[in-house]
Amino acid sequence: MNPRASPVDVRYRRERVQATCPVCCSPRAHLLWMATSSQAAQHFVLREFDAARFSELASCIEGLWGGTSSAVVRCEVCGFCHSQPFIAGDARFYQLAFGDVGGYPASRWEFQLTRDVLAGRDHSRHSLLEIGAGAGAFIRGIVDDIIPRRNITCTEYSAYGQNQLREMGVKCLSVDVRDMSDRDYADGFDFVCMFQVLEHMDRLDDLFEKLRSLMKKGGSLFVSVPNPRLIEFNELNGALLDMPPNHLGRWNRECFEAISERYGFSVEDHRIEEFDPVAMTAQFINYRFMQQAQQEGSLENRISTMRSQRLRGRMRRLGLAWTAATAKPALRRMTSEMGNSQWVKLVNATQSGATNVGLGEHPLR
Repeated sequence: MNPRASPVDVRYRRERVQATCPVCCSPRAHLLWMATSSQAAQHFVLREFDAARFSELASCIEGLWGGTSSAVVRCEVCGFCHSQPFIAGDARFYQLAFGDVGGYPASRWEFQLTRDVLAGRDHSRHSLLEIGAGAGAFIRGIVDDIIPRRNITCTEYSAYGQNQLREMGVKCLSVDVRDMSDRDYADGFDFVCMFQVLEHMDRLDDLFEKLRSLMKKGGSLFVSVPNPRLIEFNELNGALLDMPPNHLGRWNRECFEAISERYGFSVEDHRIEEFDPVAMTAQFINYRFMQQAQQEGSLENRISTMRSQRLRGRMRRLGLAWTAATAKPALRRMTSEMGNSQWVKLVNATQSGATNVGLGEHPLR
């Protein structure tokens, strides 16, 4: 049903193509690489380990894409890298790709940075919305100490995350933020947070229109996303790809400025996480092993598809040691600009009823 997938060629073709940028609307882009539905499915579920789930996932991806392939392109104007088609994974995709594994981090650099920005002022009358709050790691660090729990609202799909948030006495909605009621929440929030969520989302016009309507004038939007410099390094040096339909877009400061100008926000602060050579080295080695495991018949593939979990764990440690030895030339090319994440603070400069610049009128086009 699904053809065997050869590894994705990620030498970055850089061919000029026509592809409308979801951020700045420019039609000019360069093609970086392409993937088939089978290659995308293999990225998440190895065919050699679970052929039935792999096949179902490949079919799901084809349904989302409306075809058997997707491209990753880079806008010539704002630099936004995005998938074509620009369509996000749905609930079925995420269930097939990741199962019920939570993997919610207990802490992140952007959590502490945002807490530091909020701390030191009286927020007893202020309200906060976190979109995709996971198990509440960020909320746990601000509830009552910075913002009263009665003033905090979250969105989260996972049942586990919802239970964790509600046990803290925080209101949690199982809803796409774009579907939140204007009647109940318009102009309702002083602060909105999106940590490692935006790169998964499509329909950016609907999203930023809704964010503006939910926020009070002068309210702050805190966003964290992966660092595109690190993603590019990984892709060009044999580590994991930024594979759609999981991740759809790679943001940079220019992208945030372009979308802000269209929707009445302003970029007040932008930072890149400090480079941690130990953590980034370990992550790169792990990602390179995982990428090589996608190739049928490779040593990494044979290790990753072993049925004995204990033996697989032991052999994986040996495999990672081999990967580390072969990765030394690439690791020498890592730079201080390759921190894991970036963080931006946007301020809502308009009232929710203001009209955004039309798609054909954007000044960057």
